[in-house]
Amino acid sequence: MNARWIRLLPAVFAAFALCWSVPGNTGERFGVHVAPGGSEFPLALPRPVAQGGTDKAAAEIWAVVRRDLEMTGYFKIIDPNAYIEQTGGVEPGTFDFGNWRMIKAAGLAKTRVLTTGTGVRADVYVYDVSSGEKIEAKGYVGDNEDIRYLGHRIADAILLALTGEPGFFGARLAVVGSKSGKKEIYRMDIDGEGVAAITNNGTINLSPAWAPNGTQVAFTSYRRNNADVYIKDIKTGRLRPISEKPGMDSGAAWSPDGTKIALARSEGGETDIFVIDASTGAEIQRVTKVSGIDVSPSWSPDGRKLAFASERSGGSQIYIQDLASGSATRVTFQGSFNSDPVFSPDGTKIAFVGRDGRFNVYVVGIDGRNMIAITQNDGDNEDPAWSPDGRYLVFSSTRRGRSEIWLSTADGRHQSAVTDGTGGWTQPAWAP
Repeated sequence: MNARWIRLLPAVFAAFALCWSVPGNTGERFGVHVAPGGSEFPLALPRPVAQGGTDKAAAEIWAVVRRDLEMTGYFKIIDPNAYIEQTGGVEPGTFDFGNWRMIKAAGLAKTRVLTTGTGVRADVYVYDVSSGEKIEAKGYVGDNEDIRYLGHRIADAILLALTGEPGFFGARLAVVGSKSGKKEIYRMDIDGEGVAAITNNGTINLSPAWAPNGTQVAFTSYRRNNADVYIKDIKTGRLRPISEKPGMDSGAAWSPDGTKIALARSEGGETDIFVIDASTGAEIQRVTKVSGIDVSPSWSPDGRKLAFASERSGGSQIYIQDLASGSATRVTFQGSFNSDPVFSPDGTKIAFVGRDGRFNVYVVGIDGRNMIAITQNDGDNEDPAWSPDGRYLVFSSTRRGRSEIWLSTADGRHQSAVTDGTGGWTQPAWAP
């Protein structure tokens, strides 16, 4: 766990949830009962009450919380210029709910920021405006350098209180960035901040993949003038090669138990899928042996199957192969070029890239049915990766010019830019 997050412990007063009661619905907990992207729940998010010279910290926390909540696809943040009340308190009885009903707010999240002996404390109160009930109250403390993380924790609390769904604002990505002029692997927060280099070897580094325990990243590097797969330990900084055979190795994917890695290997004029030992690099299984290029493996959540892209039928299509029997099933039939499959966390769907003039991200059932387009008519969109809970996808997009990382709800209805385009960001991988 990130050391900063360890310091951001709930403050002394208890957090609690009250029931929301309406006729015929007594006792049901308040909640936005829709999927992200399916609602614009009107939420009032006034500027925090700043106490003890915390104006700057309060402004930063407010900006973080607002952006986080806008990214989720659940909320319509009501314009602060429309707020009738500008100076009320945060606890019950210190403000008038009528002022918030008049602007048609359904939810209200009030925050307060104050100094502690060593840093700052941020309190958040979440209310159901219609009933005037307090739904949640939490407090977090942190050092002065933890301001953004305090904001993320508050956003998590608001999202959970209003929807019943946990937040993802502490999530990290591994991405490929070209900000140095070379393709290096970086780590960043889900809001595009906190960028830190994982590689810095001045060559080409591609296809980062997190180990299931979140402590290591596998990637392809040309640091020795050949495409080999390496593993970097994020905590210790240790770097070790895991495949250095002649030919190209690429597209590493960790098995769900972290003991194996699937990758694409060029051998004897063909490119096939292999499974190797994640500790030693020893070959465990050659998965594919048919004519045509097979690349981009992705494990099913139960570790029994691999999805991959194959040209065995002519153009590139998505296949799923049972590792025990060797039986392969074609998943995609629409379009002449489909690539980069990724199993959803529940194993029922696959996200992939299809080319129909431009590159776009699609999601399809593992039986090939119910395909939906996540992106359309917005530049080239590639490199999909699922959030661990399956509610969101991240991918790269050129819709604003240079390649950036974007976040989308799993149905494509709500999409937000993660990065600002300054790094040439591609190939995101969501940390466990």
